[in-house]
Amino acid sequence: MSIRVTCPNGHALKVHESMAGKTGLCPACKARVQVPKPVAHGVSEDMILGLLDGPASGAEQSDSLAEPPFSARYSSSPEPLPAGTVKKNCLKCHQPISAQMHICPFCHTYIAKPTDF
Repeated sequence: MSIRVTCPNGHALKVHESMAGKTGLCPACKARVQVPKPVAHGVSEDMILGLLDGPASGAEQSDSLAEPPFSARYSSSPEPLPAGTVKKNCLKCHQPISAQMHICPFCHTYIAKPTDF
């Protein structure tokens, strides 16, 4: 992967990512060019959970019928599973959860497998 930078004199440069955070010389005009460090554009688990909380169809629900947000539905100590529920253990925290769940209500880890779909 490469990083695109512009020297102070306007020359467009493409440098290797190993140069991130370093200073070099423009090959065209020999001006000093500071190569920026790339900004992480990762997605946090909270952002994913926020997307999962939104209405699926875009239809508005009345306040009395609206579901609580994910964090309110699943606290750090969810209620025990009813007897007869098919269970599996979370891969991260090893807590027993319903086999139909794809996000652990204890540690909020995404645990779905391709065979679950």
